[in-house]
Amino acid sequence: MTELGHGRQRVSRLTDIRGYGIPILTGLVIVAAGTVPFLLLARLNARVRPDLPWAAVVTLAYLAVMVIWLNGSGPPHSNAHWRRQRLRLWLRSKADPYGQSPVVIIALMALLAFVWVMMSRTSPLPDLTAYPTTSYRWSMFLMGGVVAGVVEEVAYRGYMQTGLEEHDRANAIWITSLVFTASHITHGIGTLLVMAPGLFIASMLYGALARRTGTILPGIALHVLGDLARVYFGVLRGDSSLLFVN
Repeated sequence: MTELGHGRQRVSRLTDIRGYGIPILTGLVIVAAGTVPFLLLARLNARVRPDLPWAAVVTLAYLAVMVIWLNGSGPPHSNAHWRRQRLRLWLRSKADPYGQSPVVIIALMALLAFVWVMMSRTSPLPDLTAYPTTSYRWSMFLMGGVVAGVVEEVAYRGYMQTGLEEHDRANAIWITSLVFTASHITHGIGTLLVMAPGLFIASMLYGALARRTGTILPGIALHVLGDLARVYFGVLRGDSSLLFVN
């Protein structure tokens, strides 16, 4: 191979590293930036005024600011358009006219959510003694779904998938789904092995919905509702009394 050929090969590898690596790393950074503050605030709220859901209020404000900035508002103005396009929050990006209908995708997501609920009901009831007050329990229950739904759609189906689509559109959804599934290693290897097929399928559906509609908003709404339904009807068995402290 000539020197020119080696040079082109190195440029190609560098382009691939940037094309795949930067969107993946950016998405993972957004996940950490969106979830870690809530986890820290929630632990602090359990010790400091657990009768007031102040951690939920602060987290909502923080998430709002984060999403607004990721959508292109605020400095630096030089990359505002780039941020807006990467987030794909509104119908600014061109919807994909091909693929399954959004109605079919949503129906499959509803079926998957039902399966998740049924599987969750097989686990023992959680010990909620670490949640000392009614307001704290309700705020953690609601914010768990909100934080996961908003942050994961913004990070994975927004910045990560959109960035990958610019480099490798054909494989962007499954690569994003693979990273999304692997990121749940925080639940433990055993749990991940059980959850992995469902997580991967769910991510593929969220990714297809975002591309088909041109926005992550439907995915955010369905993700939040799906997580809340799984916890309430599955983990808690639909028993709202568990969220009240006598």
